[in-house]
Amino acid sequence: MCPVRELKKIVEDVYYIPGRTNVGVIVRDDWCILVDTGLDEDQGRRIVNIVRDAGLKIKYIFNTHSHADHVGGNSIILDRSGAIIIAPSIESYFIENPVLEPIFLYGSYPPESLREKFFMAKPSKVDRVISEGVDGELDLTYVALPGHSFNMYGLVAGDVFFIGDALFPENLIEKFGVLYHFNVRDTVKTLYKLREAKHRYYVPCHFEPASDIGKVVEVNLDSIKKVRKIIEEHTVSKISMEELFSIILSRFKLELSPQMYFLYSSALKSYISWLVDERVIDGRFEDGRLYLFRVE
Repeated sequence: MCPVRELKKIVEDVYYIPGRTNVGVIVRDDWCILVDTGLDEDQGRRIVNIVRDAGLKIKYIFNTHSHADHVGGNSIILDRSGAIIIAPSIESYFIENPVLEPIFLYGSYPPESLREKFFMAKPSKVDRVISEGVDGELDLTYVALPGHSFNMYGLVAGDVFFIGDALFPENLIEKFGVLYHFNVRDTVKTLYKLREAKHRYYVPCHFEPASDIGKVVEVNLDSIKKVRKIIEEHTVSKISMEELFSIILSRFKLELSPQMYFLYSSALKSYISWLVDERVIDGRFEDGRLYLFRVE
């Protein structure tokens, strides 16, 4: 196989297509397995063209998780290849019923602004649901990496570990301040897991592949500790959840759209759950508001 310019080699038979969301390409003879498909049909078309020009057929798609920027190209790639989609269990429901994602963020039927492509991909049928362990047929290993999403999975192909959104680069952490994690406590566990991992290369979805991710892991852990510390400091005296969220978002100087408000609100509620479950803070209702306070 002679890879085209956009198909970047990591090791023999393992490539990636760089983009807003990196897409893995694992080669098997004259066919390949894709790891995620990007945000939308435009990226899906680009993937199809790049893979076709490299003389490959798309036989499988592995979706690390169900967020729209990872499954948005599924639909058009399926139309043009008839590929088999593989995904983790809970994520598969959202891939097949993508309106669940904005419903989850909004808490009810979402407005139109939350039903556009950044929050809701086109539906695609998942053919195979996987669990952690070795896939002897495809010579792959599936690794649970929960936290960022319901039950996100990574994929090991030889010396290469595709880690989905388990790690974010420092520039995105600085830009967004409070990164989205469905379960921030599980995210911390996953980061510890990555810190102990021993692989030759790691392929994250939002920055370039690397052989050493130790520094990035620490940056991600520090960003979580920073948000948690702010919450702990401002709950010494009781504070309404709305005021607490306002303080945190102002601290990071974030200008919010209504859509981003719901994303950040969901992310911050995960921190609240973490601290409540650890008996660090508690809450009570007064005058129609939920107030949070430190547990003595």
